[in-house]
Amino acid sequence: MSITSIIILIAYSLLIVFFIKGWDRIAYFTKNEKSLSTPVSIITACKNEIQHLPQLFQALNKQTYQNFEFILVDDGSTDKSYEYAQNASSNFPNLVLLKNQGKGKKYAIKSGVYRAKNELIISLDADSIPDTEWIETIVSFYEENPADMIICPVKTGSNGSFFQEMQQFEFASLVGSGAGAIGAGVPLLCNGANLAFTKSAWLASEQELHFDEPSGDDIFLLQSIKRKKGQIRFLKSSKAMTTTQSSPTLKSFLNQRIRWAGKRVAYKDFMLAFTGFTVFASSFVILANLILAVFNQKYLELFLFVFTLKWFVDFVFLKRIKELFALKNIFSKSFLLSLIYPFYILFTASKALFGKKTSW
Repeated sequence: MSITSIIILIAYSLLIVFFIKGWDRIAYFTKNEKSLSTPVSIITACKNEIQHLPQLFQALNKQTYQNFEFILVDDGSTDKSYEYAQNASSNFPNLVLLKNQGKGKKYAIKSGVYRAKNELIISLDADSIPDTEWIETIVSFYEENPADMIICPVKTGSNGSFFQEMQQFEFASLVGSGAGAIGAGVPLLCNGANLAFTKSAWLASEQELHFDEPSGDDIFLLQSIKRKKGQIRFLKSSKAMTTTQSSPTLKSFLNQRIRWAGKRVAYKDFMLAFTGFTVFASSFVILANLILAVFNQKYLELFLFVFTLKWFVDFVFLKRIKELFALKNIFSKSFLLSLIYPFYILFTASKALFGKKTSW
């Protein structure tokens, strides 16, 4: 166990160093002052989002760049989301309101893409609030750095509670890892809550988006574009950021993460599979050594070594990304997250492998 533990933690440490180096290769983007001309289609899949739609409409009305259409695709809402959007359309000339031509988020996105009249598309979750210069920043970046996919930053909001603070750190580590992988030349992760792509790239990838899977509208698109040698970039700018809602309960949080981890088809990508295995294995050896320490003190020393090493490399990584995601108290919160993380990873991985698939 001791040799295995050390090998796994070395592999994990090298993986995080790989992400750090990739993160450092991506320069922060500052939009220039030149006139922009690219029209945009924003697509939001909506299911029972009545509590979020008013602030979403308000955020889009405040955008500094208004050359866009907003395609809201309703997926069978039962809370009057569709009726609210109908009423709001009189004051929102950019709105295109659709009914989903299939069932689920993937088909809602598909309905929006087919209807989109512009080449540059941005997918935006209904509970995400963008910065006022969000569209302008993405368009400026796209015009300077043409790409098939532009992965934009997302962070979760926090009311200051311990639960939401931990979500914020965990989510930032996921987005930061995805950015680091792009900087290192091996795109792995993205988030459809704030994702720009070209209509032509989506249509070319349509047959590879696995509509039989309940989620993965974002990751399967990334992998298809990657296989086709398309250009994938990360936009490192707080102005391109959207803030999404934290999960209100532990159950909803775990269900979401289980759903993300359950994209079994995605793990045909070797680097993504290796990353997932390394993260899982590092958590497993930490807990295994903790359990074995009850019977033999030498495993306590091994547990302390592997735990401290993992926490240290995670701390260094979080310190690197803290500016973009406005993270605070990195030292103490990274330590607390490291205590929780092994239990969380093993639970979600087990449920994803052996539990039932859930939809959005």
